[in-house]
Amino acid sequence: MPFEPVQRPAGLSDLAYEQLRSRILDGDFPEGRRMSVVSIAEQLNMSRSPVRAAVERLVTEGLLVVTAVGIELAQLDHADLIEGLQVRSRLEGLATRLATDRLMADDFTSLRKNLTLFDAAVRSSDTVTARRLDLEFHSVIRDKCGNRLLVENLRRVQARVIVATYMTAWVPAHEAVIDEHAAILKALEKRDADAAEHAAIEHLERLITRVTHYFSTAEATDSADTGVPTSL
Repeated sequence: MPFEPVQRPAGLSDLAYEQLRSRILDGDFPEGRRMSVVSIAEQLNMSRSPVRAAVERLVTEGLLVVTAVGIELAQLDHADLIEGLQVRSRLEGLATRLATDRLMADDFTSLRKNLTLFDAAVRSSDTVTARRLDLEFHSVIRDKCGNRLLVENLRRVQARVIVATYMTAWVPAHEAVIDEHAAILKALEKRDADAAEHAAIEHLERLITRVTHYFSTAEATDSADTGVPTSL
């Protein structure tokens, strides 16, 4: 006996999901403050059902948690950040390789413009804009890789990494990222899949090194200031 067709809602849950996800990635979801389906639904001017479905998706993706007292951001530490970057480096490399021959002229225009704006944001210490542009750069490449499973998984990992930076720190020395993004773009413009993949992986691996060094230095400083080790 065939299944009865399921009637999908009119996209409200998807809209609620995108609104909430954007707020999370932009750093606008109130950290340390618990919210509820009711309060979110009121802000979005929606009924509770699509908001509840959106929250469940974001919980599954590891961006939100639901407790007995409300909904809040997932609490991610620097270990979560490093783990996310380790997974992301290989996924980014593959996505960049696959996208090399699929990027169009408009995509290259967007990437060049992004790099210019990212350079300006980093040098003016505009971390909010820099975060957004950093994700946009990688998203243009990701979305042109032509592999839906890869896009789905990389999108989730990228989001987790962004949230982890809000929970921990926006690691300094992002001037290095400008050159690393430029190296990725240069390889893509040459349609050199090997070089593009290598540049993407190297970019994330160097970022892992910077993050590890940053937190090791911070822990050593805290330990020296207090006389108590900050980790076992």
